[in-house]
Amino acid sequence: MEKALLVKSIFFFIALWGLATAFLWFRPRIEFFWKIVATLIFGFYVWFFWKEINSGYASFAGDWYPVTIDFLKELTALAFVNLFFFWPLALVIVFYKADEMGAERLLKMMCLLTLLLWVVFVGYVYYDKGIDKFLYENLRKMIPDAR
Repeated sequence: MEKALLVKSIFFFIALWGLATAFLWFRPRIEFFWKIVATLIFGFYVWFFWKEINSGYASFAGDWYPVTIDFLKELTALAFVNLFFFWPLALVIVFYKADEMGAERLLKMMCLLTLLLWVVFVGYVYYDKGIDKFLYENLRKMIPDAR
């Protein structure tokens, strides 16, 4: 399971999810029951992936810069792959949406997001060595605390 895309960056996803769960507790007008349920679901995922979270934290604490760059690269890859899920869902929402302007905005946003991700991935496929050199070497020199 260690070669899976999501598992390598699970520390970042859990950290973001934990922050969002903390914000949920400050949100008014949401029933207390649902806040507890959401927190218990978060707690289950923390318990289930504890080993991966610990190893992710250890690698982040050891050298945060390449781990962060790898996370951002994986995040764009996940966004690209999840288009297979988001496109049909968005088209169903566009079909059933009562607001014509909202439906058109959602469709425009999905088209622009898809085109942007295609440009990023086509650029990365052709210039991966140069981009990786910039991200892992040149950009690292510009950031003060990156080792």
